[in-house]
Formats: sequence, structure tokens, C-alpha cells
Amino acid sequence: MESLGDIYKNIKIQKEKNPDKVREIKQISSLSNCHLCGGTGWLAQDVEIFESDFGKIIPCKCLNSKIKKSLEYFSNYSLDNFNISPPNTTVKHKKSLEQAFEAAKNYALSPEGWLTFYGPTGVGKTHLAISIFMDLKSKGHEATFVFVPDMLDELRNSFSENNDNYVPRFSYIKDAKILILDDFGSENYSKWAFEKLYQIINWRYNRKLPTVITSPNDFGKRHDAMISRIQDPLVGQIIKIESVDYRVKGKR
Repeated sequence: MESLGDIYKNIKIQKEKNPDKVREIKQISSLSNCHLCGGTGWLAQDVEIFESDFGKIIPCKCLNSKIKKSLEYFSNYSLDNFNISPPNTTVKHKKSLEQAFEAAKNYALSPEGWLTFYGPTGVGKTHLAISIFMDLKSKGHEATFVFVPDMLDELRNSFSENNDNYVPRFSYIKDAKILILDDFGSENYSKWAFEKLYQIINWRYNRKLPTVITSPNDFGKRHDAMISRIQDPLVGQIIKIESVDYRVKGKR
């Protein structure tokens, strides 16, 4: 089974128009020879420069099928099996988990604005993020889930190799109708990585695009251009999860 990284490799833009009024994005990969995208997995709407969809990259149906297969392991995560009372939790921990659970459930029902979960490792941030993603996908929403360190590696590699893959990857993430960024800010970013993340955050912030973020950062102790946008109460909600590490103390 191909990983997301494998699927996104070797994508090249070809400046041609097909009879269906779309620009094809050519690639050499194991994707099927789809009659819509020519086996590329990606399409860009052929619209005028002043139209809102100009330059937006969208996945073809054949790529969505590949992505679906690569995310099968996500099926183990749902809001139904999120445990708000793992072993050795205190009353304070349970209250924190209940608050996070309710926020996740409400967001899955109405994905508007931004929702950020932060806290130490193993308290259920990623479980909630994946659960939101799976719930939204089951309802037909166009949601995109990315693990930030892997995303930055893929973007950095394609950028440093002067590979045409960089444009569709970056545009697809930046313009996602609903974007879930898992493990945001878990490393000391290079200047280049910070710039790319800032571009994504700022673009989505200015357009109020629905976004879910998980992070180990303590947002009460860190402040920069990106964090100030995430912390804006007019855009979204930030929830600190305080609990035990269920990977050590027990299973959620």
C-alpha cells in the first residue's frame, strides 16, 4: 500500500488544456491511467485569472481512492471510542478531556473557524484530530489531514530539488477546504520551514478557512507571528488538554 508521500512523488505540471477545460498535471507513478487526469492524480480548473478558483489544485477521483486506502488505519480512531476517563486520571484531567471531547464533537458537526488542541504527548490530541477528520469524511466533507513534520519534509525535498511537485503540494494544502495540521510546532523550525508554515497559517487565517491544529507547544508561553493568529479568539478556540500519558499509564 502506498503512503501519502509515495502518492505525491514525481508530479509534474504540463501547460496543456484538454477538451474538458482542465490543465493536466503529468506524473510518472503507479497511479492508474485515469481518463480525467491522464494518470496524474491532480487537476487544476481552467479558469480566468480573476476568478476565485484560479491556480487551485484539486485531487482527481483516482487519487482520492489511493489516499483512502493509505488512511485505512485511521478507522481505529473515532469520537465513539475516545476515553475521557483513562486509568489514573484525576477529576481535573477528566474535566479537561470532557471539554476537549465536546469541542471536537461540536466541530465535527459544524466545521467552522479554527480549533486548536495543545498539551503534552499522549493526552489524546491526535486521536481527536483523526476522529474529526474521519467524521467529516464520512459526511462527505472535503477534509485534508497532514502530519506537519512529514509535510515539511516533502515540501523541503521537492523545493530543494527544484521539482515541479512543490507547487501542487503546497497549493493543495494551503487551499484545503478543511485542513487538519497534526503535531504543529513540535520541532525547532528552520527559517525556511517557519516561512512555509507561516504562509499556510496566514493564508488560511486571512480567508477564515476551517482549520484544526494539534500541538505539544504551550501557547501560553510562546508568541510569534503564527501563534498570534492561532490565538485570535475571533477566529477560533484553543483548548489545553491536561491528562496522563495514556501510552504509559493505560490505553485510551
